[in-house]
Amino acid sequence: MKIINRRQIRVKVLQELYSYLSGNQASVEQGQKKIINSFIQTNTLYLFYLNFFKCFWEFLTHRDDFQNRFKKSLEPIDNNITLLSGLIPLKSIALNKALISKLKLTELKNYWQNKEDFFNEFYLKIVNSDGFKEYLAIDNKDFKTQLNLFIHIFKEILVHDKSYVNYIEDENIYWIDDIPIINTFFLRLIKALHNDSEKEFDFFLNTFSYSKKDTDFALNLFERVLENSEKLDQDVQTLALNWDIERIAPIDRLIIKMSIVEITYFSDIPNNVSVNEYLEISKEYSTPKSSQFINGVLDSIVKNNQ
Repeated sequence: MKIINRRQIRVKVLQELYSYLSGNQASVEQGQKKIINSFIQTNTLYLFYLNFFKCFWEFLTHRDDFQNRFKKSLEPIDNNITLLSGLIPLKSIALNKALISKLKLTELKNYWQNKEDFFNEFYLKIVNSDGFKEYLAIDNKDFKTQLNLFIHIFKEILVHDKSYVNYIEDENIYWIDDIPIINTFFLRLIKALHNDSEKEFDFFLNTFSYSKKDTDFALNLFERVLENSEKLDQDVQTLALNWDIERIAPIDRLIIKMSIVEITYFSDIPNNVSVNEYLEISKEYSTPKSSQFINGVLDSIVKNNQ
């Protein structure tokens, strides 16, 4: 399954162009290597998510030790711990042999050590949530019911946990842009979990892949923007009527320059597709006023290329 899409690729190129033009890259080759590495890092973020749930389950099974060591009151002390640690979907991640083997080969294996306070806060958010209270009221806590609770934990609690997002950002600044697609992918994966004790779930069958066509597109886009940078600045100045190019925010200027390059050199991509993609990117990375300005400039680019 191919997960990495063209918008992600454009964002990764945009980030590296911004870094390079800000003087943070020694060479074009170094920037290109970082783009390729950013593709690999998408899979590492996915592994980060899996490792979180593995370590959370381990925390639940040793929560009494945490209480004794730090002499903390961990109310509520009741069957909630057992109910959560016994969730089949959670255990299928925590005890997955392939995951355990992969983590042994990465620096992530020790990431969640000494973060018991965060795990405890996360636990309390779960047991105090409406979704968990509804789960308690159900007599038949079969696999489907457990799976629904696990989906609630992920979709309604973890995804919105600011501390968790901060951990991601602190570990790798490039991961922050991959969070939405990882969230979507992970939710789809959770829903596919099964209750077959004879067959271990394959968490790595459909991970994030990229083709030579993807890397060629990214590297060519990066290189074309840089080698034509001065001419592109002139083009932007021509298109941005009544605007001094120095007054245009660097990120906005880059988005426009990338769109010009894509329309000029990548004839296999329809102009309207390129424009729409960069408009969506500008909405996320620019201010509302900047997005309107970029929209006007890109509209001029399309009209000039008709």
